Amino acid sequence: MRPTFPTAPRRERHDLVNLRDNENPFGGPHRHYPDNGNDDLVAAYTRALDAVEPVPDGLTRPRWRWGPESVLITRGAADGLDLVFRTFFEPASDAVAVTPPSFALFDELATVYRIARLPVPLRGERLDRLDVGRLASLPVKGVILCDPGNPTGTCLDRRDVLALLGSFHGLVVIDEAYVECSGRVSYRHLIPEHPNLVVVRSMSKALGLAALRLGAVFAHPDLLTALRKTRLPYALPGPVAARAVAELSRPTRLRERIAAFTGERDRLAAGLTGCPGVGRVFAEAGFVTVEGEHALADELWRAGFDTLPEPMGWPGHVRVSVGRPMDNTRLLAVLKGTAGTAQEPSVGVRKTTFRMARGGIAAIRGRGLQA
Repeated sequence: MRPTFPTAPRRERHDLVNLRDNENPFGGPHRHYPDNGNDDLVAAYTRALDAVEPVPDGLTRPRWRWGPESVLITRGAADGLDLVFRTFFEPASDAVAVTPPSFALFDELATVYRIARLPVPLRGERLDRLDVGRLASLPVKGVILCDPGNPTGTCLDRRDVLALLGSFHGLVVIDEAYVECSGRVSYRHLIPEHPNLVVVRSMSKALGLAALRLGAVFAHPDLLTALRKTRLPYALPGPVAARAVAELSRPTRLRERIAAFTGERDRLAAGLTGCPGVGRVFAEAGFVTVEGEHALADELWRAGFDTLPEPMGWPGHVRVSVGRPMDNTRLLAVLKGTAGTAQEPSVGVRKTTFRMARGGIAAIRGRGLQA
């Protein structure tokens, strides 16, 4: 299939008068269609990731320079996942493997596009292990993973992911929406030697750009060419792309945001450990998941906190987003029965005594949408 709309930069960059796109020359400042290739945004985003992410140790594998041929900017990670399902899986014919408990959107997209799902539950005490043998032997076209996991709040064992890549020849899709919160190296660096690997990213979480609704798909150029054919034209509004470029061009500020967020997450997780009604605590993603019954979420609701019980349909657990320091302190005081004496911590102080436990689209509780 040949794309109807071009993905190259606008022709004005080549000193050509654009008489091709049917724009109104008498319009206002937004009369032009946005750049369909988003080259500037791709460059700003990949530079930002190189500045804030851990660098792979002893990287000797072939690499390419990340660019529009291997990075597709999308309207959030959910849009990237939707593109993957629409592009690579044949309705009523193909099947994918999922690893529950995992992101509910995987199941919803498979249902919408009539893709069969074969569940292979996560293993291990912290649900961080894959049943690699089972996954590699299934008659499926792809395996869909979430790492760090949502709702589990833990990272997969890297040995298992590498073993899967080495033994499964179908598509391996890894949703890395929360990877900047984990401190681990992104799997995007493995794409040059594993052309069947697709990594989906989000700018909404640790980077703090949720209102812009941006994400990205990292993949081998051959796969990305197919995704571009499926994507709707001019998907990203020009003002959104320009704002994102400005935000991503400040790597020091991005690093500070991530450090502040993960520090407050760790403080919240440490405080939740040992609270009445709270079991194990998992905090390697951009939230904290605890073992706890629905009554725990109800108690917090009565105190003014809307959390997510049974996240993604996972019973016996509650997912707690990371709030402002003052809100997290009050939440902990409620659970500890000391709400009348809680003190606000100094902003920016990071406690280091806690060692994190390793470890559609939403649930509706009659109180609003929880993503």
